Amino acid sequence: MRLTNINCPQCNGQLNQQEDKFYCTSCGSAFNIDYEESDVEYAKLITEPERTRLHLESNRVLLEKNEELRNKFITDERKKEFVHQVKSQGITYLGGAVYGIIIGGISFVMTVGIIAIIFFNVWKSAEKNSKEREQARQESIENLSARDIEKDKNFIENAIAAGISYELHWRDEPVENDIDDGGDAYVVGKPVPVNCYLIKTGSENDLCIVYKITYEFSESGSIKDVYDCVIFAELEQDESGHISFERSPDRVYGREIDDDWDGYENADDVYEDDTFPKKYKLYEIDI
Repeated sequence: MRLTNINCPQCNGQLNQQEDKFYCTSCGSAFNIDYEESDVEYAKLITEPERTRLHLESNRVLLEKNEELRNKFITDERKKEFVHQVKSQGITYLGGAVYGIIIGGISFVMTVGIIAIIFFNVWKSAEKNSKEREQARQESIENLSARDIEKDKNFIENAIAAGISYELHWRDEPVENDIDDGGDAYVVGKPVPVNCYLIKTGSENDLCIVYKITYEFSESGSIKDVYDCVIFAELEQDESGHISFERSPDRVYGREIDDDWDGYENADDVYEDDTFPKKYKLYEIDI
C-alpha cells in the first residue's frame, strides 16, 4: 500500500475520515473513498486498537493544524490591532503635541506679559518715588533756614572743625617779611570762627564760615590778624533734620591782601568782595 498525504483538492485543507468518506476541515467538501484492492486487504489486517490509534493520530494532526491556523489568525489580528493603535496613538500624540505647543505658547505669552506688567509697575513706582524724593529734596533745599542749621549742633561743630583743619592745611609758613626787621610771620594757635552765614543761591544752600587767623612776627613779636572764608557747598537736610554737605570745603577767592597772607584785613571785606553777588541772600547763623 502507498502512503500519500491527502489534502482537499478544493482548498488544500486537511481531510478528516469519517467511516467511508473524507471531509475537508476547511471548506467542508466530502469525498468518497476509492480503495484499491491492496488497501482493502490491508484494512482487513488492521486491528481495532490500531484503527483507534490511527483515528486519534488523525484527530491530533487536525487539532494541531487548527491551532496553527488559529494562532496565525490571532497573530494577524494582533498585527492589525497594533497598527491601528499606533496610528490612533500617533494622531493622539500629534494632537497632544499641538495642544501642548498652543498651551505652552499661551502660557509663555501670559508669563511674559505678567513679567512686563510687574516690571512696568515697578519702574513706574521707582520713577514716582524718585520724583517724590527729588521734589522733597528741592523743597528741603528751598526751605532750609539759618535756624535749622543752628539746631543741628553736631553739624555746626563738625563744619567749624573741618574749616579749621582746611585753613591750617592751606597756609604756607612762614610769611616772609621783606619790609621791616620784624622777622617772618607764623600762625599762632588755631583759626577762630568769628562769623557764620547761610547763603541761598536759589538752586543750592552754602555755608560760609569766616575765620580769624593770627600771625606773630618772629623777631618783633607783633601780631597781625587775617580773615578768611571757608565755604561748604550744597547743604541738604534729611527727613530727620540732619544737615550734610555734598562737596569738600573750599576757600573764597576774591581780592585778598596779597598772595602771601591769603586773606582779608577785615571780616566785613569778605562780604563786600564781588565773590558773593548781590542777588544771593545771606542769613546770619549764631555760632
